[in-house]
Order: sequence, then C-alpha cells, then structure tokens
Amino acid sequence: MGKGQIGLKAVIGLAVGISGFGAFGIQPAAAATSAGCAAANAGTFDLSIPVGNNLQFGGSVSQTFAAGDVITATTTGAPTGTQAFLSPGSLSIVNASFADVMGSATIPSAGTFTLTRTLSANPANGGTLTFTCAPGPMVVAPVTPTTPPPTTPTTNDQEEADTATNATTTAVIVEDRVVGGILDDIITTNPEPEGPDQAELEERRKLIAEWVDLREERERLEREAEELAENKQALEEALERDKANLEKESDPDTRDPIAESTQGSGWLTLLSPINIEEGTIYNLQRAIEREEKDLKAISAQIEANRARLTEVEARQDAINGRVDNLPRDPGNPNDRYDPSLDLEDLGSGDGESILFVGRDPFARAVMRYRGFRLDVADTGDGFSDTVKPLSFTRTLSSTIVGWVRAVYTDYEQDDASQQEGDNILVALGAHKDFSETLRLGLMATTTWGDVSSPVNNLDIDTTGYSLGAYGRYKWGEIDVNASTRIGLTDNDITVGGTTGSYDTRLASATFGISGQEQLTDDVWMRPAVSVTGTWVNREDYQNSAGTNIGGNTTWSGNVSAGPTFGTSLTPPSGFKRLEPAIGLQATYTFSDQDSQAGTVATSEDDYLSLSLSPQLSMELDNGASLDVFGSYFGIGADLDGWSVGGTLSIPLN
Repeated sequence: MGKGQIGLKAVIGLAVGISGFGAFGIQPAAAATSAGCAAANAGTFDLSIPVGNNLQFGGSVSQTFAAGDVITATTTGAPTGTQAFLSPGSLSIVNASFADVMGSATIPSAGTFTLTRTLSANPANGGTLTFTCAPGPMVVAPVTPTTPPPTTPTTNDQEEADTATNATTTAVIVEDRVVGGILDDIITTNPEPEGPDQAELEERRKLIAEWVDLREERERLEREAEELAENKQALEEALERDKANLEKESDPDTRDPIAESTQGSGWLTLLSPINIEEGTIYNLQRAIEREEKDLKAISAQIEANRARLTEVEARQDAINGRVDNLPRDPGNPNDRYDPSLDLEDLGSGDGESILFVGRDPFARAVMRYRGFRLDVADTGDGFSDTVKPLSFTRTLSSTIVGWVRAVYTDYEQDDASQQEGDNILVALGAHKDFSETLRLGLMATTTWGDVSSPVNNLDIDTTGYSLGAYGRYKWGEIDVNASTRIGLTDNDITVGGTTGSYDTRLASATFGISGQEQLTDDVWMRPAVSVTGTWVNREDYQNSAGTNIGGNTTWSGNVSAGPTFGTSLTPPSGFKRLEPAIGLQATYTFSDQDSQAGTVATSEDDYLSLSLSPQLSMELDNGASLDVFGSYFGIGADLDGWSVGGTLSIPLN
C-alpha cells in the first residue's frame, strides 16, 4: 500500500469522524479551500516529459496552505527520477526512481510553504508528476507542527545494477583515454642512453684521431726539415770550397803541384804519366755539378715539406674549430681532447686509449670501448694481414629505457545523471629497442577514483590495477604500434541508501599508426590514428539490504585521430631538446550499453568529441627526458573533463 493510499484513508477517516461529531450537534466551521490547494487542484504544480526525450525539469513555487491540507503527488510512466518536498519542515511527498508511486504530506500549520519538485526522464522512460490537494478542516485547538522522519531514497534492483554498470563503463572510458595518451608519448619518445647523438660522437672521434695523425706527420716533417737544412748547409759549404779550388787550379800562378799530388794519390800521382793539372780540374768540375744538382733537389724537397706543413697546420686548425662545436661523450670520462697536450697524453689516460686503437688491438679496444665503432687495428708495426679490422657496434651498450607517469583527471556528466568523478593514475614501465625498427615494453598501472551523483545519493570509490605490454615497429617513415592490458578494480558503492562492493575485470587492446612530417626547419607535425576495444565484466554482489545485484558485461571502445604540432627550440645549458607542442584529436566513442537506466554513464551510447592537449617535452644531456602536459577532452559531448600529468623517462644504465 502506497503512501498516497494511507494519506487518503486518513483523510476519509477524519471526514467521517467530523461527520459523527455533527450528529451530536457539534457543527464545525466550514473548511475553506486554501490558495495552495486551489493551485494544486488546478494543475499549476504538475510536470510532464514525453517518452523519447532526455530532459530534466525542476524548480520551486510558494503558496499559502491551511493547516491540515493534504498534498498528494502521483507519478506515471516510470520516469528516471522523481522528487517533491515542502519546506520549511522538510515534508517529503515523494522520492523515487523508475517507478510509478503516490505519496502525500499533511500541512502541520497554516502558512506559506515552498514546494520543490524535480522530474527527470530519458528516451526510454518519460513520465508525469501530478499534484492534488484535499482541504483540511478548521482546527479548534492549535496543532503542534511535527517533523516526519527523513525518508531514505529508494532504488530498485535493476536501477542499482544499471548504475553500477554505467558508472564503471564511464570510468573505464576515461582510464582508457589516459593510458592511451601515456603510450602515445612513450612510443614516440627516444631518449638517447649515451646523451649526445652517436653520429656526432663518431665524427668527434674520427676528427680527433685524424688530428693526432696530422700531429705525428707534422713532427716527422719538422724533423725532416731540420735534416734537410743541415744537408743543404753542408752541400753549400762543399760547393763553395770546390768552386774556390777550381778557380785556384785554373790559375797557373797559384797552382801547387805538390799540394795537388798530396791531395791526389800520393807518390803514385807523381809517377803517373797522366797530366795532373787536367785530372784535378776535371774532378772538381764533376764534384761541383753533383753538389749543384743535390742542392736543387734538397731545395725542392724543402719547399714541398714547407707546403705540406702549411696544409697540416691548416687542417689541424679546422679540426680544432669543428671539435669545439661537437658534444663530448658523457659516458667516457677520458674524452678530454686538448691540442696542447703531448701525444702520449692525448692517446691514453688511466690506462685507457681514448683516441686510437693501441698496440694490442683487442685489449686496448676492450679498455676504451664506450659504445661507438672501432674500425682500425694497429699492432704497432703497421697493419698486418693477420690482424682483422675491429667492427664493434652498440650491442654492449644499453638501450633499455624506464619511465614513470602520473596523471590526475576530473570529469563530469552534463545530463540528468549529474554524475561527476575524478581519478589518479600512476603508471610505470620499461622498453628496449631490439633494433632500429623494433621496440617492446612492459607496463603496470594503479588507479584511485571516485564517482558521485546527487540524484540517488551515488558514491563509488575505486582502486584498480592493470598489467600490459606494448610495442612499436618502424615501417619506413611510419610507426606501427600496439598495446594490450588486463586489469582488476575493487569498487565500494553507495546508492539509494544501500551499500555494497564488487570487482570489475577488464581486457583492452589498442592498435595505432603514426608518423612525423617536418613542416619547416623548426616545426614538425605528427599525425596519428588509433582504435581501442575494451571488455569489462562487473561481477554480481549483494547489497546491505540483502538484495542480489546481477552482474554485467560491457563492450566499449573508441576511434581517435588527429595531428600534434610542435616546434624545436634552442635548449638551455644542460638540455639536449626542448619541444613545446599541442595536440588536436577527434574521438568517436561507442558502447553496447543501450539502456540508460539509473545513473547513466554517458548521455549517448555513441558520440563524437574533440580534445585539446598542450604539452612540453624536454631531454637532458644524459638522455633523461621529461614530458608535462594538460588536456581538455569531451568537447561537444555530455562527458567532458580535463587532465594534467607528466612523464619521466631515463636510461636504466
């Protein structure tokens, strides 16, 4: 029996009793109809929403009622929510959801009362809320106002089940969006474990090695120049002496046969039948010719030596200028190139070779290995056919990157449910580049959330966990990425005055394609498209009223597409990269939840929305990167919200 029936019988009983008193001759004054009763019976308080509309009507009106007036409210069409009460005094008339009910309240004393009423409906459940009023009798004795006990909002089993399902669906849609945004950034982030670009490190190493070779050549040329200068000076002195002797021998007045004989072959010369004068002059002439020829050759060699020295010094100066503009290797403490140091200091430090492979190619290669390529092997005695060139790649260096991300999200429903929620999600993971084209990683997430609504005193507290894997394959200029995860969430629910708890399980998979186009020297664009599918199972549970609430399985997902525009700024000291960017994305969300019963998850099953996401990406010289971002999503849909968060990525060794 409804509240309205009880109230009506009370009114009838009261009328009978008054008639009985009249039979004994006690005639009460005629009951006058109050302005409030007249308005109620005229239908001025009524509300109506036709089936097929998703609306909410409400408001308050004030009228003067007489003591004893009985206000009755009746709902038809099982609207999603109905509420009516009088104040002051908090006189509840009706408070129900998805039910046809009747309720009433009795005015305790004459005066002005405010009637507040709300009617909510959706395309599947329209309804009407009508009011009637029975005038109360004139009360001889003053009536003491009484305050009825507060009523507890009621909810039926199906409403509670739908509320739990739809609230869970909304939370998962939001969580999927957050996790998808995390992976979008992680998959396209490429912190270098070695800090500077490996090509620049390789160029620096080769230039320094070339500079050392040039320095050795320069010192050799300088030694040769000294030897050539000494030889030239000796030849010039010999030539000058021989020319003087030739001039002396050519003059008969100054020639000394004895001296000539002593300069020749001793006594054998004196006894020789050959003309001594002619032999001496001939020998001197031949000697002078040889000396002049040798001087010419030495002079040419000196000029060539001087020209090569000039070329070597110019090339060394050019190398010095280029090396100064190349980054040092932060992973190699011995990378301390200084042209002023001696060759041995440049070539080794603390037992390690930093510029060239040393005498023992294998031992010194292992000692000096810092992740770059070694392409020479010198045994100390020159190159040998038995010693093969070394060709180390970065197989020994770490390409494993770890990351952690925290995101706060706040969202709300702009519909009859008045549902709102917030969520904190922390994710961590690591990935390894197995090649230039393949990246694989693992991740784990934990989340804390809350969903609430004033419509039926809804409150859900959630704690969840998930494990997942992700990967990227570079196909030319396109990145093909995929991810999957499974999760478990514990939920504590309060709805319609009852409490309970249940678990939800989810499985989700995403497939996406992205790329990057350099629009100008400093501006780039990264277009991306992705598809996500999610399976969510909510287990059944028993609430505090002892009612079994059935479980539910939901399929939902989304298709997202849009570009991210960014620019590369000149980074400050200590930073390798500084890139602000903004992302624009359109998302089509779909779900198999056709019924929008209870506290709805979204006002539409399938809807299109837009999002705007500014972000800033920074990379330090040591390879660590930091990304911070904000996002406003749900533009154009009833489910909208915002997020803020950040990601820190670091090489693990």
